[in-house]
Amino acid sequence: MGGAMGEGAMARRADLSKYALESVDRMAAVIHALATGPEQTLEQVARAAGLNESTALRYLLSLTRHGFVDRDDTTGRFRLGLGLFRLGTLAMDSRDIFSEADPVMTALQAQFGETINLAVHQHDKVVLIRVLGRTDSMRKEAGVGETDPWHATALGKAILAALPADRAQGILSSHPLQRHTPNTRTDIADLDRDLDATRQRGYSVDDEEVVEGLRCVGVAVLGRHGRVEYGLSVSGPKSRMNYPRIQDIGAVLIQAAAALSVRLGAKGAAVPG
Repeated sequence: MGGAMGEGAMARRADLSKYALESVDRMAAVIHALATGPEQTLEQVARAAGLNESTALRYLLSLTRHGFVDRDDTTGRFRLGLGLFRLGTLAMDSRDIFSEADPVMTALQAQFGETINLAVHQHDKVVLIRVLGRTDSMRKEAGVGETDPWHATALGKAILAALPADRAQGILSSHPLQRHTPNTRTDIADLDRDLDATRQRGYSVDDEEVVEGLRCVGVAVLGRHGRVEYGLSVSGPKSRMNYPRIQDIGAVLIQAAAALSVRLGAKGAAVPG
């Protein structure tokens, strides 16, 4: 008898497990529906999530209570909440990017003897997350957690060149092309030509465009889903970074970025720049 009761309990637990998974799937569908635009009506969310409106509303209100969804009291529309941003930030902090990238960066520094930089493309910013520097580095003013200008750095231009053209233009339109040195490109047509050259050769070049006397070579790195998520670069003084050496570094960086992308899970994906 006890055995029969045990089997019944197991069956009930299995049913609950199935229900819980279905609930998670529905919640994920609602969140993905909200990700398709800045704000969504209840009808739009329900249709995109494949739910009726009363069910979709229950999920939306529950997610709102947890801060994962915001509701505009005036329009009644829904959008993704800051709770998801906070979780996303924690997820970024716990990524395995460092354990995968550190050996690559160490090998690059051993080969070239220059500063090696790693940045993440996050919230339309280029954020430095690792700098493996020389004691005489000219780039020591830029530290971990700081942002790089999109249009002037090798990291920024490498990522821009690898993004879809409309996405890259959207980023540039919201970031002023500030002049840092006489070499900084502040004309969008000039910058577009530079990004085209980056795509053709597979690596970007910062030719004293942020700091006079400093040159930098950069490539984009793909993340787990084959999307452009990171940038990897080698920087040093122009006295050591002549143009033939920049070509040599660029060729090695292309291979390093491809290998790192695969290690991060972008299987079979090519790194465009």
